[in-house]
Amino acid sequence: MSERRDPAANDLGSTPMPAAELRLSLPADPARDAVAAALTDQGFDVAASSDALVASRTATDDGDVVPDRFDVRLSEVPEGTLAVFAAADDGVDLAAPTGGAAASEAARLVGARLAQQGVLAIAAPAAAPIPAAPLSTGALGVVGYPGGPAAVASSGPGEPGASRTNVVAIVALVLGFVVPVAGIVTGAVALAQIRRTGEKGRGLALGGIVAGGVLTLFLSTLVIGTLVFSAVTAAGGSVDPYAPPEEGGVTVAPDEQAPFDPSALVVGSCLDDLPGGFVAADNVVDCAQPHSYEAFGGFDVTDGTYPGDAAIETAALQGCEEAYTGYVGVSYQDSRLDYYFVGPTEQTWAVGDREIFCLLFDPNAEQTVGSLAGSGL
Repeated sequence: MSERRDPAANDLGSTPMPAAELRLSLPADPARDAVAAALTDQGFDVAASSDALVASRTATDDGDVVPDRFDVRLSEVPEGTLAVFAAADDGVDLAAPTGGAAASEAARLVGARLAQQGVLAIAAPAAAPIPAAPLSTGALGVVGYPGGPAAVASSGPGEPGASRTNVVAIVALVLGFVVPVAGIVTGAVALAQIRRTGEKGRGLALGGIVAGGVLTLFLSTLVIGTLVFSAVTAAGGSVDPYAPPEEGGVTVAPDEQAPFDPSALVVGSCLDDLPGGFVAADNVVDCAQPHSYEAFGGFDVTDGTYPGDAAIETAALQGCEEAYTGYVGVSYQDSRLDYYFVGPTEQTWAVGDREIFCLLFDPNAEQTVGSLAGSGL
């Protein structure tokens, strides 16, 4: 008489299914969260203990209610975290075949999910072959999970992420030319992600870093150069505050007012060259000697508060042109000669200077010998 056997046992009624392993490139806590999330997506209820996850769900087998229950024990390994899927060892249904089968199927499904996420370092098959179980749609053909085709250890270009280009690397290259500093930072982040996931895009990330560095250096040099140029220009513009203004006029330095004798500069007086635009008593020379300027008019401005540089210039131009025709013999517009004026500044006004003098000169000669009065030139 032959012995009757339970078909459901499939020779596993007294021997638990061997364990299945997954190796994640994550620390323990993130690995625990990733495995728990993948199990929950597969319809398992997950409870956590100090060193394991307990997964369970209720399935039906030909109308009979069959509990699926297994443990996932997590431990640290050099690659990151080792997750071992095995039938639950809690005193309940220790010999139930569904516990080991559920564990192996769950390991297969979770491995597929984690491989898609790029966090699966090594997917190790069980110690003994695990019977194939149906996978959910889209899970077939995924490399890197227990029982799947070509399940091999991979930590280089063969990882699932190697066929993708890292998005952050693309962003880094664009920012390197638009916002240089952001391109440098984003490129560094992209390199870190590429080392972890094995994605493409290392050249793009390096391009963003290089472009950002070169543009940052260029812009910094441009800003510093602009500031230095502005400082030098400002300093150069204030070296000689008493230099002749562009529209004519030789300014008298404040420190020349005390020794200067106003009676020495009268209409018809001749002056030598005026270095720095200063007028002093020793600038007066005989008109028969070579000279640069000849005083052809002089008048005082109205006393009171200093009217401002523009008002002094307006008064000087008006007064000098009125005196020009009577002294030279032709109007200023018809003459080939030109003139400067000497007028008070805000500093000299404070010490009593109110007089404007008109100074005639020949722009075609460095110096003139003899008076230009009545020359008609």
